[in-house]
Amino acid sequence: MLARLDARRFDAAVFALALALRLGFLAVFVSKGLGEVYGRDLYFNLAQSWLGWTPMPAFDATHPPLYTMIIAGVLGLFRSPNPLPVLLLQCLAGAGSVLLVRRLGERLADIETARLAALWVALDPALIFFTPHLQTETLFIAMTLLFFVGLLKEWDRPLSGRLVLLGLWGGLCVLCRSVLGGYPAFLFLALWRAQGLRRAFLFCALLGAGWLAPSAAWTARNYFKYGKVVPAATLMGWNLYEGFTLDREAVRRHPQEMGEEAKALGLTDPIAVGDHFAKKTAALVRADPLGAVKIVIGKGLLFWRPFPYDPHSWWQRGALGIYFTLVFTLGILGARSTWSAASPWGAVWALFAYLTAVHSVFFTSLRYRLPLEPFLCLLAAMGALALIRGRADSRA
Repeated sequence: MLARLDARRFDAAVFALALALRLGFLAVFVSKGLGEVYGRDLYFNLAQSWLGWTPMPAFDATHPPLYTMIIAGVLGLFRSPNPLPVLLLQCLAGAGSVLLVRRLGERLADIETARLAALWVALDPALIFFTPHLQTETLFIAMTLLFFVGLLKEWDRPLSGRLVLLGLWGGLCVLCRSVLGGYPAFLFLALWRAQGLRRAFLFCALLGAGWLAPSAAWTARNYFKYGKVVPAATLMGWNLYEGFTLDREAVRRHPQEMGEEAKALGLTDPIAVGDHFAKKTAALVRADPLGAVKIVIGKGLLFWRPFPYDPHSWWQRGALGIYFTLVFTLGILGARSTWSAASPWGAVWALFAYLTAVHSVFFTSLRYRLPLEPFLCLLAAMGALALIRGRADSRA
C-alpha cells in the first residue's frame, strides 16, 4: 500500500508528521524544564563565549567545533542567547532525516520498505527524545545519513573526484562528533570484501583526502592558538577511563573523582588531563589483561542493551526495553537478506561494527547508539514486511 502513494505527497506527509512530533515534544521538554533534568554538554556555553557574551575559557578545544559553530551562528543571527532557534533548527534536521532514510531505503531495499522505514523513523521515540537536547545527536545523525546517501551512490560507480568531496563531508561529520574519525578503516574492509583490494584502496584514498582536511584545519588552528596538536577534541583519555568499567555506580562516581584527582595532581591542561587518564587506563589493562577483556566484551553488550538507565523512570525503561526488543527482533529478521558480499549493506555493517568496537572501549551509552537508529528502523521495516509478505504467500 505504501508503495502506491504519490512520492511527493508521501514525503510531505511523513516530513510533516516527523516535524509535528518533534515540535510537540520540544514544547513538552521546555515547559517541564527537562533540560535541567537531563543536562547538556558544553557546546552552548562555548558558543556564547565565542560570541563574546561570556568569558572565554582558557582552552576551547575540548569538544569538536562544528556544533558549537552552528549554535554560535544561530545565536548571533538572532542576537539572543535564547536556545529556541537552535532547537527549532534541530526539529527541522530531525524531520529531514526521515527523507534521507527513505532515500537510503530505496537503495538498500525497495520502495515499500523505504517508506515504512521513513515512517518508523518519524515515530521513533529515541530520535524524538533527543531532538530538543542541546547536544550533537540530531545534527550528527542528519549529517551521517547524508554522508551515507552519497556513499551508497558512489559504491559501485567509477572512481572520481566526487569521493574527495564526499570525504570532505565525512570530515565535517568528524568535527561534529569525533567518534566517526576511524570509520574509513572499517569501510576499507567492507569494500575489500565486496570489490577487491585495489578498488578499496583507491576508493578510501580519495575519500581520505577529503576526510582529513577539516580536522587538519582545526588542528592547525589549535596549534597556532595554543601551541598544541588537537585534531578534534581532548576528551579521549578522559572518556576512556571514565567508562572503562562495568560497575554502574563507579561510572556515576568517576567524573567527580577524576576531577578531584586531576586537581590534586595540579593538572589544569586538558591535554595533560587526558594523557594522565589514558596512561592510567593502560596501567589497568597491563595489570589485569583478562579483566580488561571482560570489560570490553561487557561494554559491547551494554552498548546493545534494549533499555536505558536513569534518570528515566521504571515505566519508561520498561516501555523502551519492549520497543527496542521488538526493533532488534524484527531487525534480525530483516538482516538475513543483507549479507551478500557485493551488497552496499557492507558499508552500513562497517558502521555497526565500528561504533560497537569504539564504545566497547570508550564510554558506553545508548545515546551513542543513536547514529545506528535509522538503520535499525530500516532493518526492522524489512523484517516486518518479510513477515507480512510471508503470511500473504502462505495464504495464497
